[in-house]
Order: sequence, then structure tokens, then C-alpha cells
Amino acid sequence: MLGEYLRKHREEANLSLKEISLITRIRCEYLKALENEEFEKIPGEVFVKGYIREFLKTLSIEPSEAVRLYNEQMKARLAAQEPLLLPPRKIKLSPQVLLYPLVVLFIVVPMIMLYSHNKSPNDLAGKVKGESNIDRVVTMIPNPVEPAEADYTNKHVLEIRAVEDTWIYLKIDDNLSYSMILKPGQKRIWTGDRQFFLKVGNAGGIRLTFDGKELGAPGKRGYVVKLTLPQDIKE
Repeated sequence: MLGEYLRKHREEANLSLKEISLITRIRCEYLKALENEEFEKIPGEVFVKGYIREFLKTLSIEPSEAVRLYNEQMKARLAAQEPLLLPPRKIKLSPQVLLYPLVVLFIVVPMIMLYSHNKSPNDLAGKVKGESNIDRVVTMIPNPVEPAEADYTNKHVLEIRAVEDTWIYLKIDDNLSYSMILKPGQKRIWTGDRQFFLKVGNAGGIRLTFDGKELGAPGKRGYVVKLTLPQDIKE
């Protein structure tokens, strides 16, 4: 279903998976997994849907139909994996098990009451005045430690807040890279030594703050935008 749909449009656009990988910066092995419908090779459903959208945006095709195909395909897989419900087993209780509560009620409980009645008041008072095991345990618990504040000294700080569903690819200092979809109201903060490379699938769906300066949306709603911070900040 989905794999055939993606492959058909890619071949019509006369593009290879390697060429799409260079454009989207998505690993070729993940793109191949989409076309082969081997979704388990991609780390999480959020990434699968993000890659589907980015794949088709490269071909200038609206991705909603492909996402719908994926959702239907996953529902069918889950339905096929559901185990058959077995009828409940009848549990037979032996006479000994049924007799046990009666033994406790008529023999053990009276013995406990008799023992408590024979205890002297002095014994009970000693228990109250003495140090209990609970007291000893409580005194061993240390005072809670205050969490250390994040150290942002001599680092750039990038804050991204989502107002709409937005796919984001982020690379920090040509070292760490992240790919994700942020939901409305979600906020993420990263620090870096030199720069951030950012690719946004819905430029109007996020708001940026860099080193405490509010930059707003990096572009219009629905547009794919690439930028490098702090180089692309307009004074």
C-alpha cells in the first residue's frame, strides 16, 4: 500500500532514494524502509510520519493521503496481531481452602484478643515511649538535594516553541543532530558552542528564541525553511 504509493511517485519524478536522501538529509536506509514497509527499522511512529511528509514534500506532493495509508496499514497489522480471547477458566476450590477463613475467624482471632487483653498497660506505654523502627528509618533519610541549575556559560541557547504541528531537523555544531515533530504548546531548549543548522517543515508553526532574543517564526505557514544560527539573524 504505502510503499508502492511512495515508489510510484518517486519514479514518476525520476529521483533515486539517494537523491531524496541528499535533499531531505534523511538516511537512505530509512527511506528504503518506507518503500519496503519495514517501519520497525525506523525509530518510532513520529519519525515514520515525519519522514513520509518530508519524502513527499520533496516531490511536491501533499502527504496527507500517504499518512492516511500508513495509519490504515498499521491498524490492520495490530488487528492481525491481537490474540484470540480464551474463555474464562473455572476455578475449583478444595474443601480445605473454603474451611481456612472459618478457622481464622473462630480460632485465631479469639486467641489474638485474649493475648492483647492479658498485656499490661506498662508494656503498652513502653511501646509508645520507646523509639519505633519507623522513627529510626525516618532519621536515616537525608535532606532532599536541590537540583543543580543548567550551566549555559559561554554557550548559545536555542529555544523552539511550537504553535502548530511542525517537523524539525536540527544539527548542533556539526556534531549532534535531531529530527522530530513538535506539537502545539511543546517547547525544546538546546545549547551549542558555535552554531545551529535548522530545517523546518512548517516555518510558520514555530517561534524561535536565540540567546534570549525573540526571533519569531522563521517563515510562512506551510513553507520549508533552512537557516543557520547565529549567522542568519538579521540585525
